[in-house]
Formats: sequence, structure tokens, C-alpha cells
Amino acid sequence: VGTVPGNALFEGQLELDAAGYLVAGEDCLTKIPGVYVAGDTRTKQLRQLVTANADGAVAAVAASTYLATLEASGS
Repeated sequence: VGTVPGNALFEGQLELDAAGYLVAGEDCLTKIPGVYVAGDTRTKQLRQLVTANADGAVAAVAASTYLATLEASGS
């Protein structure tokens, strides 16, 4: 699991590392505001179901917070 990323769909849209994984920080945020990546598609040391589930939770909370700031600013 996670040894061959299926990220070709995102080429030219999101930053990929040399191995083809999506580049994002530990907060799952890409360089594009409001775009998060989670699981074994992103650059990280460990690739397994448990870390992918944790990434999903982190990305969901971060996206929710981001949307709340947009709502608050009237965007």
C-alpha cells in the first residue's frame, strides 16, 4: 500500500515530489489555500492505513476551519 502513488491526475495542478507523491505539510495543506491531501498519496515517511486515517481527520478539521474563516470574512 502506498508504494506507487496514483497521482497522475494531479500533475500540473498540485506539486508532486520526484516519486509522484503530493507535497503537503504535516497539516495536510498544499501550497494552494483550501486544498488538502491526505493518506498515502502525500509525501511522508510512514505509509499505512492508520496514518492515512489520521491524515483524513487532520485534513477534515483543517478544511472545516478554513471554510469557517471564509464564512466569517464573507468570501
